Amino acid sequence: MENLNSKKRLFDQLILESINPKKTHIKPKTVFYDDDYYTQLITELKKRNLFECYSIHELKETKKGTGLIKMCSVASSSRLCFLHFAENKNVKMEASLNTGTSGNAQLDAVKETTYYECKCHEIFDDHDKDSNHLKLAYKKNLQKYFGINYQEKDENYCKLTLNNFGVAEDKSIYALRFDMKQFLCHLFGIAKNGGGTLQYIFFTPKKELTETNEIAKAIYEKLNKEIETIWNCDSIKKMCKENNIHLPEPMMIDVSTIKDIILQNIQ
Repeated sequence: MENLNSKKRLFDQLILESINPKKTHIKPKTVFYDDDYYTQLITELKKRNLFECYSIHELKETKKGTGLIKMCSVASSSRLCFLHFAENKNVKMEASLNTGTSGNAQLDAVKETTYYECKCHEIFDDHDKDSNHLKLAYKKNLQKYFGINYQEKDENYCKLTLNNFGVAEDKSIYALRFDMKQFLCHLFGIAKNGGGTLQYIFFTPKKELTETNEIAKAIYEKLNKEIETIWNCDSIKKMCKENNIHLPEPMMIDVSTIKDIILQNIQ
């Protein structure tokens, strides 16, 4: 875990170097923006009637109290998603779709029938823990959409491998950099909602920083290989075709290209 955390800290520093090399309004010895940034962020969210959306969301992105606000992290995908779409009035932030089970699929943004899932330092998250496991309640969906007849009864979650989806690799879906459990829930939600496009966005450090850092370069190579494998999986393609789901290649967006209206508007 320490090794994973150290890689995550390194990645956050690369993001910081990409978007704010002078460390303007950054808390000392952290990669979090300060109170001035937080105040202006809340102002911008309220101006767009989005504060409640991010506050009541299960991740509590704007919760204050610990001194480190999730959405004030330089590598917060919620903040970067908000900034990326801030000028697009046709995009609605935070979408919740019924999956046909007790759980909903939560996506970062939606425009008509295009659903956006945004990632930044989440590629370093540990997916092999309770909150990232596919609950047994999804067994019916696995059967319905993938023909996976999951029978195990004495387990707390669906212990799936890539083999279950026709990939010739006996590897747990929870051992990937890509969050496949969440991906499956997104597919279930979009299918239940009548179809649409699932567009992934990965916010990345500047290309020159990634390419010259061996650790970051290796992480992205692994992530891209996993995505290629999953996107080209016959069972995934079949499920998408049968449920009117378009699955384009993920977008890789250099964070240095995103205009930070928060920093610009701090007085």
